Amino acid sequence: MKRLVLTEDGGPRSGREHSPAGGELTIGREASSLLRVEGDVGVSRRHALVRSEANAFWITDQGSANGTLINGRRVEEGGSRLQSGDLIELGSGGPRLRVRIVERAPAADAPEAAASAGRPARSLLVDRTLYDPSRHPVQPRNTPGVVVLMLMTGAAVAMGMLVALMAAFELGPGPSLVGVVVAFAPAPVYLALWLWLDRYDPEPGWALAGVLVWGAGAATFVSLVVNTVFGAVAHSLTGDKGLAQFLSASISAPLVEEAAKGLAVVLIFLVLRREFDGVLDGVVYAGVVALGFATVENVLYYGRSLAKGGVGTLLVVFVLRGILGPFSHAVFTSMTGIGCGLARQSHRAAVRALAPVGGYLGAVFLHFLWNTLAGVAGAWFLALYVVLWMPLFLAFFSVAVWMGFRESALIRRMLAPEVALGLLSQQHADIVASWPRRVRWLLSDMGRLKVRRRFLYAATRLAMSYWHAERAANAGGETISAGLIPVFRTEVARLEAEV
Repeated sequence: MKRLVLTEDGGPRSGREHSPAGGELTIGREASSLLRVEGDVGVSRRHALVRSEANAFWITDQGSANGTLINGRRVEEGGSRLQSGDLIELGSGGPRLRVRIVERAPAADAPEAAASAGRPARSLLVDRTLYDPSRHPVQPRNTPGVVVLMLMTGAAVAMGMLVALMAAFELGPGPSLVGVVVAFAPAPVYLALWLWLDRYDPEPGWALAGVLVWGAGAATFVSLVVNTVFGAVAHSLTGDKGLAQFLSASISAPLVEEAAKGLAVVLIFLVLRREFDGVLDGVVYAGVVALGFATVENVLYYGRSLAKGGVGTLLVVFVLRGILGPFSHAVFTSMTGIGCGLARQSHRAAVRALAPVGGYLGAVFLHFLWNTLAGVAGAWFLALYVVLWMPLFLAFFSVAVWMGFRESALIRRMLAPEVALGLLSQQHADIVASWPRRVRWLLSDMGRLKVRRRFLYAATRLAMSYWHAERAANAGGETISAGLIPVFRTEVARLEAEV
């Protein structure tokens, strides 16, 4: 089996090699080009196409403005066959690529062969440095950060126990038990929807459990204490209990609760950057911490409604909180998650600093709007819900679902060069990029379930690492994901033969 090697000839990246062995390789300025050239207006958006056919390699011009030349002659209309020593020019005097055809190395040896050659493990993009061992060492796991998260989870559990004791003391055993049952029974359904959004690149289970406990324990405890104190102070100043409750719901609750919930998202963003890839991950972490918070908060609401008004009042409150507004907290806190996700994806200092703050302010505003309208609307709340909140929630979930499909397309694009290099088969790449195919593939051979899950994880993380490295290179920045590329690449090569 032969392999085509294209070596840049001249320019600041002279000597860099590209190996589009197998399949097709698009060349041009277009962002989707596998071999992308930026900064040269003489190169067309879709300039040329290299393809493999019957163990030979051909290049065709894609209607470029300045043509494609082989050894100074324009490529023939039907394409020209490439031979070792040929010089490809993208337009007369444009970027040059030297052709070399060699015997193809086994796929499993690809990472080691690249490393021994002293060049990037995967260099398919002219304008991007994805991995250079001298600049991007392999990143170890952030053990101190994980320890911090474990300690905070322990503290959250302790505060959650305090909340449970406070609820039992206030409501009594009967209403407390009913509140727990009514609040926790639908919680797995709500959580399953959020986890489905994260289906392609699932976050670590222990991290999701940690933020869930944080929302249910620490965030609830801190908010309960601060909101109670705020309400008491407002009551003493105004002498009006109803007004004090309204001010607490409209001012204290948005500021304090979104800060308490958002802190977990920010900590994950800072400590687990290897796992936090972008906006979708921010939405997932925010949604999980908010669902933990809302579930425990609902225990109090349901228990109080049962104790004060009986089963009828409980049913009304359940409809309002459990059916009409089960994801309200999740949507609020997702604004903070989106801010952190934008910061993770950006290499601009201003965006990285201001996006989380802007996300928090957006969360506070939505929370304020929800609580305020609920406090003043009275009998008109249902009409406002249908006119204002339902479209907002539908728009939010539509965008979240779209981000999941976008992630699928991103994984497919990032893994396409690895298919061309032989690291991945096309069949396995298609499975990694399709959730239905993943499920069928995993269930088709339960004996290899564990190794197949590891393979899916490694291939997906490889794609996401390439994506971060691509964005960093385009922005002239750095990313810790670059150092993870050889780790996941080696893992994929090892597992490819086992799955």
